[in-house]
Amino acid sequence: MRLSVAISEARVVRTPALLRWMRTAATYGVESDEQGALYVAVFNDFPKSVEAVARLLSEVDDLREVRIVLDGRPIVNHAFFYESLLCYGRSLRASSDDCRRWAMIAKADRSCADRSCVSPCWLICSACLIGSRDQRSAQRVEASSFAELARHAEVEWCPRLHLEVSR
Repeated sequence: MRLSVAISEARVVRTPALLRWMRTAATYGVESDEQGALYVAVFNDFPKSVEAVARLLSEVDDLREVRIVLDGRPIVNHAFFYESLLCYGRSLRASSDDCRRWAMIAKADRSCADRSCVSPCWLICSACLIGSRDQRSAQRVEASSFAELARHAEVEWCPRLHLEVSR
């Protein structure tokens, strides 16, 4: 997959560590648009580069100031995406069934009312996706498929999720 991260020149100048992490990308450069200069890092090997992307985004104090595009699709909720990066990074250091275990723990911890939810990922719950991860919003996600829920949660890219879904 191809992931690009674009950050304003002003932000990069204020946070030198951003430039250090952007240079770890397969390609890196400066582009201009109507809002000014943007530093752009393109990770052609995503999600193999998940740790570098997570470190890069961890240096940004306001994720709303970043443009993230995954295989041509703009990432809408940067906080959800960042959380999924961290989760996948942790899963690489754990067993293959770690995701399902986290899903069960998360359901129990948040007292999920939908005990029928069989999501293999703790970041996705068909009944309480928004309420569980974004307390400022009480809206429910209307989705006709698990894939739509995964896309809304910004986690459809996760190889662990695809392994679980394909079983």
